[in-house]
Amino acid sequence: MSRGVVTSELVTFASRCEAAQSLADLETIWRERMGELGFTFAALGAHVDPLSPERATYVFQNYPGAWIAHFSENRYHLVDPVFRAADAGAGDFAWTDPEFLQPLSWRQRRILNEASEFGLHFGRTHALTSMLRLKASGSLVAGEPDMPDDIFTAGKIANVLVHHRAVQLCAEEAPSFEPLRRRERQCLELCASGLTDAEVARNLGIGIATVRRHIERARVRLGASTRIQAAARAIASGQIKPIV
Repeated sequence: MSRGVVTSELVTFASRCEAAQSLADLETIWRERMGELGFTFAALGAHVDPLSPERATYVFQNYPGAWIAHFSENRYHLVDPVFRAADAGAGDFAWTDPEFLQPLSWRQRRILNEASEFGLHFGRTHALTSMLRLKASGSLVAGEPDMPDDIFTAGKIANVLVHHRAVQLCAEEAPSFEPLRRRERQCLELCASGLTDAEVARNLGIGIATVRRHIERARVRLGASTRIQAAARAIASGQIKPIV
């Protein structure tokens, strides 16, 4: 295929992305392109729960439904090794790279092993521009380990174009979160990391009732209905750190 034909196809695809007036239309365009390139599975968007993305963020994915349900139920997005590697600055990496695998915790290795049981094994991930200070990335999964590099490159370019338009569409719905106070941030961050109210209290040297009061105030400030949602919104707005 000539360079001119490739360029023409790229321009056409970019034009379709820019013409999309909704995330639903854009996801259809993206899914079609991933299928044309031959990827078994793909995912694109912010590092959030794929079944409950925050407002002004998005997640496109065609992963097996059973895996996504399991991923969401166990809140794997908070510790997912692919997300965390992209968060840490890995720009483009394969899920089988020793540099990616070496620093993983036992829990992160378990997540990868569970994902591979659903056919999510030969993947590559590339970082994308953040949304509401929340990191984002694209992942491309092949059915075999020897998919040509130029196909992955084409998939990466498509993801960059789609993500650019998705960010524009999401910006129209960007929420404005009220800033949290210092103790509210501390309590919510520790709670989100898995500590109980009693453990948070001991860690900060305050009473359990005080911890609960700070977390409740944080929930109200963020307009969240649950602690989990409050933590997600605090992370999305850059007020507490993502869980590692």
